[in-house]
Amino acid sequence: MSWEALLEELLRGLVHSMNNRVTALSAFAELAAMDDEVPDTQMLRQEIKRLHGVSAMVGILATRSEEREALELSGVLETALGIHEHHTRSRTITCRVEKSGMLLPVRVPRWALLRVLLLMVDAAKGAADAARTASTIMEVAGDEAFVRVYGGAVHAPADDAVTYAKLCGGELLADPRGQVLVLPSLLEVRRRERANT
Repeated sequence: MSWEALLEELLRGLVHSMNNRVTALSAFAELAAMDDEVPDTQMLRQEIKRLHGVSAMVGILATRSEEREALELSGVLETALGIHEHHTRSRTITCRVEKSGMLLPVRVPRWALLRVLLLMVDAAKGAADAARTASTIMEVAGDEAFVRVYGGAVHAPADDAVTYAKLCGGELLADPRGQVLVLPSLLEVRRRERANT
């Protein structure tokens, strides 16, 4: 799937979630106007928090900076999973993250890493759906030199995902365990920079 097609589907799901939050808040306002009673403030705060969360996800998708940042890859993967949970087609498929090895930070443009991970999550959930299973696993593994993310989709990665992986200084490959994103660790990036000076 192309990034544009996935983005459209994700935004559709996020807008649906946002509309649900706005509807709930409107119902609270109407109840408060009809009665002199104050609505359940805890539920009201929860709906406002959910609305802020969905709004933040839209903002993350819209943000694009070429600056490379030192990032914990598993944190960006958790963000991708949170966004993808709003996808209307595969929201019922759960995705668990398993971690192993030395998970050092990577230095990448955040937007490019988020996009490649979203495309990987979408492919993994699509493979789970095709296999009629309700869950999939993304594995994050690493050592001093590299951090790898394995997804459950065994087919070749989408061209857009390969491009975003390259923008991150890594590569996205087909692997018997599923698609694998390989990124140099921050330690490895610094070692290469020293070797080139």
